[in-house]
Amino acid sequence: MTFPRVASLLVLTLCASVAQAQSTAPKELSALLASQAAAEALTSCEKLGHKVSVTVLDRNGLTRAVLKHERATPHTLDSSRGKAYTIVTLGPIFKKDLQSELVAQLAANPAAAALTSAPGILLLPGAVLIKSGDEVIGRIDVGGAPSGLVDEGCAKAGVERIASSVSAIARTEASR
Repeated sequence: MTFPRVASLLVLTLCASVAQAQSTAPKELSALLASQAAAEALTSCEKLGHKVSVTVLDRNGLTRAVLKHERATPHTLDSSRGKAYTIVTLGPIFKKDLQSELVAQLAANPAAAALTSAPGILLLPGAVLIKSGDEVIGRIDVGGAPSGLVDEGCAKAGVERIASSVSAIARTEASR
């Protein structure tokens, strides 16, 4: 094989590798989308009369946005972070998008009680996964309403607020 042909073959192979890597590159939750979701969740709960905190994490469990209502009690920050961390780490394993579903499944399994002592895990309803297509790109949680199911409803409102933008991420990635 001549040098130009070998060089062309190498360039084509490299381009194909880059294209494949881009098509399998993970979708990311931007700080702007995380902030919009958090603001909507906070507003949703405030309309119901609840003073809460909201935490949004990325796919790796790193904080992307945090909002605390000025009259929310201090523990709401810890509970929103703990629930979001729980769904980010355990939700994909147990194939659950909602913290309430995860809590119910684990409550039915006596051996799962050991998870409650794992650092950072808080098995209370209130967190929702954020997905782009079938891929998890983040999590949102609300803490501070009198019920975890109310927290979860406000978290869902946050996800719904950014749903069209998250769908656009999936469409953009699919077209690459």
